[in-house]
Amino acid sequence: MYDEELRNDVNNVPQEIPVTQSETIPVMQTGAPVISEKTEADYENEISRLQEEYKQYQKAKREALEKQRKEEEAKKAAEENSKKRGVGVGISILISCAASTIIFVLIFGFLAFFPSKEDSVLAQFFGGETIIHQNSTIIGNTGDSNDIGGTTVNPGDNVTITVESDSVAAAVYAKASNSVVGIQVTQISGGAWNQTESIVSQGSGIIYSSDGIIVTNYHVVSNAINTKTGKLSSSYKIYAFFDKKLTQYTTSVTLIGYDVSSDIAVLKFNITGLTPLEFADSDKVTIGEHAVAIGCPGGLDFMNSVSEGIISGTDRALATSTDVVYDLLQTTAAINPGNSGGALLNNEGKLLGICVMKIADESYEGMGFAISSNTVKRIVESIRKYGFYNKPVLGVTVDTTYNMSMAQANGWPLGAAVTEVAEDSCADKAGIKKNDIITAINGVKVETFIDLRSELLKYSPGDKITIELFRTGSESKKVVTVTLDAANS
Repeated sequence: MYDEELRNDVNNVPQEIPVTQSETIPVMQTGAPVISEKTEADYENEISRLQEEYKQYQKAKREALEKQRKEEEAKKAAEENSKKRGVGVGISILISCAASTIIFVLIFGFLAFFPSKEDSVLAQFFGGETIIHQNSTIIGNTGDSNDIGGTTVNPGDNVTITVESDSVAAAVYAKASNSVVGIQVTQISGGAWNQTESIVSQGSGIIYSSDGIIVTNYHVVSNAINTKTGKLSSSYKIYAFFDKKLTQYTTSVTLIGYDVSSDIAVLKFNITGLTPLEFADSDKVTIGEHAVAIGCPGGLDFMNSVSEGIISGTDRALATSTDVVYDLLQTTAAINPGNSGGALLNNEGKLLGICVMKIADESYEGMGFAISSNTVKRIVESIRKYGFYNKPVLGVTVDTTYNMSMAQANGWPLGAAVTEVAEDSCADKAGIKKNDIITAINGVKVETFIDLRSELLKYSPGDKITIELFRTGSESKKVVTVTLDAANS
């Protein structure tokens, strides 16, 4: 608009008029004062002055129009923002109303279910159905009745649960809790007519097979084991509890076998129809993966408690009071006394490992450990077959102090430094010598004695493995094939 006015005003700019040479014209004397004559230069200066004033006028006019335009735009923007704020307030009110309604429904549902949830209105309405949510699916077979978000799942039901990510732990619990038991060891004292029992230890266990095989940590039941006979002592009882109320249990049990160094014991209870846990492939576990622990932290009063976290490390090794436990998973899921022998599970409710220990130091937090599922399965199957863990051995002694600084100082690679080779051992027969440095087994790098032990325990006696080594005397690399011996041969 102002551009058009500007063009019109420009058309009206006074044009410079050519002025001819002025002539002197006689003026009649009328008594008025005499007006002096103007020269051509005077007129030119006057015209220049008027043009400059006009330019200033047009500039001021443009600035005024621009200011007016900006004020109008700002006013429109303010009106639009006001409308948006009005819509936002309306949405907030609607959300608040919806949230209040949901809270009311939840409170009503809670009151409807407790204390007698089986007879409540909601329990009768939803009973026997499966709650369906979003994101992840878990399929499993249950033992005792469990409640999943308001649904009662009866024993033996095949359950499919699809849940939101923040309900995964609840779904894992629903699938796996009936496959985790409470273990209690008591000592019997007194005569035949006045026997008393005192609790010696409590922990957890996992159901390995439907016919009563239960696996727990050796240290949970060690007091009841006569290591001389390899059988259970008659002065002790081992209880397996199958429900949180501690009303379903059995003490009819035999010891199949155990391994102190692995901290695993295998028991056979006289009971059938149990629901065993499914095993995950622990070699495929990834750091950062979600993990759920189920056990009895603090004892049977807290049976089937659940905690969750992530897998924060793999292939860990820790020293116990009697040995070094290898091939451990590290987790942030809370593991406390009583969790020992319990389950560490993935999001599918499958076993990642058996909970074994935590670092009991106030300087550390969130460092629990579990024996990996593949190691558990390998040891349990060996115990079931032989009555003991038939470990493979290489027949070498290694220097546990050999490290990076020693390797760099000598220009050698990292590995397991051999200090002794047992005569007629499989290592001796394969040509492994003192001062050799073992650097790999079947292509898997070995940098420490822990790596060597962990890799060897993945195999069984009689298995053939390829070992890469560095011979320090000749500064050369060697590859040998070894047929592993049995530790008990």
